[in-house]
Amino acid sequence: MTADEIAASLDDVSGAVGPGPSVARAQQPSGRGKPATSWEDAFAARTVAVEGGHLHWTGATGHRGTPVISYRGQVETGYRLAFRWHHGREPEGNVRPRCDYPGCVAGGHLADRKLREGGGS
Repeated sequence: MTADEIAASLDDVSGAVGPGPSVARAQQPSGRGKPATSWEDAFAARTVAVEGGHLHWTGATGHRGTPVISYRGQVETGYRLAFRWHHGREPEGNVRPRCDYPGCVAGGHLADRKLREGGGS
């Protein structure tokens, strides 16, 4: 997916559900407002569902663009959280999106080393 297609998809979503994420929000850590009460709440506050089943990350990223989230003093990647919730197990090795949407954090679109090497779910 190209940058223009991503922007158009986000525009479509924001028009349907109200104001979308601003550029400033996407570049700075999210969650400055009502404190999250769980990892799930913190994660949901930093994502936007877009066309194709993708989940667009609007929160902070690490220096390589990896989605990162902090809750109660602990830091985790958005990839690892979404993978764990979707697959019901701890990921083995690095978790990366296997779809063409940059930075997608939809659990079903993520793969760990075991999945990439054909080892099942």
